[in-house]
Amino acid sequence: MRDRDTPLKLVRLWPRMIRGCYEELDILAGAKADETVWWPDYCRLPVNATVTYLQKTGMDWKEASVVASELTACWLWRHSRVVFRFDRSLTEVLAGQAMESDDTDVLPAQLLLHPREPIVYIKAPGLLEQVDGFFYWVDYDIPRKGAALRVQWVQKDMGRSFGQAMHISPGATLRECVWDTIKASRENLGEPAVVELKPVAEMAGPLLSALQLVLYLAAENSEVAEEPGPALPPAQAGRGEKVVSLADQEGEIRAYRVGARIGAAIRRAKRGEPGQEAGDGGRRRPHSRRGHWHHYWTGPRDGERTLILKWTAPTFIHAGGGDEGNVVHFPMGE
Repeated sequence: MRDRDTPLKLVRLWPRMIRGCYEELDILAGAKADETVWWPDYCRLPVNATVTYLQKTGMDWKEASVVASELTACWLWRHSRVVFRFDRSLTEVLAGQAMESDDTDVLPAQLLLHPREPIVYIKAPGLLEQVDGFFYWVDYDIPRKGAALRVQWVQKDMGRSFGQAMHISPGATLRECVWDTIKASRENLGEPAVVELKPVAEMAGPLLSALQLVLYLAAENSEVAEEPGPALPPAQAGRGEKVVSLADQEGEIRAYRVGARIGAAIRRAKRGEPGQEAGDGGRRRPHSRRGHWHHYWTGPRDGERTLILKWTAPTFIHAGGGDEGNVVHFPMGE
């Protein structure tokens, strides 16, 4: 994967704006190891701590509170450098589940507390206009003393980003966490805390769409394949030379393709949806059944148990197979 297809541009920008910022955050994160400060192990560095650091550089609290999540994301990703590139068709199908899927609402929020990496960058073509993708990680909200899901949306030019956060309450479902977050946000703004469906769609729609992709990565049957590393340019490959970049200096980028097979199957299915002549002479339109989630627990009831998440792909009902049509199924990850 080329550097320009990753958020490296944004990562490089911060040291130019604030010299030594990453080194200072390294020291701040190291204070936990020295037991000078404390936060849970699932969090490398709370965004609240980055706010405090930015204030010490002379930035006012309001501005620091806005940009701290971007700086924290860049600092975290600078160490992990993991990119998941989602197939566009799979992205569209998953995003379509965001506001209409009751099975998402009842999922335990704790599914989000164990990501594959401390932070990942998810390339999500078509998910939001003018957005390339988003950083995803689990933060610790110091004032609330609880976990928070962080999504940092990165623009297509990789030069700017904006963040969203969702409170993760112990034992709560995803629906409860989303509504609790919106209520808290309204209360902080001095607005009524009543939550209705339309405000949820307006305020949390992008976040809920991102969650569908995050959940897919957490699913046991997700389709994820590592991408090969970049080849050397022909002119340099013959001399055995290596292209030097920020990625080479601080660790290679690990890139993964997500949903390549199932995305291709979705496109084939959509291209093959003709109409169907019904028995009464009318034309019966083909249709599809939305994909959905299901989860279950494994392990002894009186011992340690594991929560398993699986995604059931959509099925497309085509014409030409009698009254019921032809059901098109999709390949899933091993």
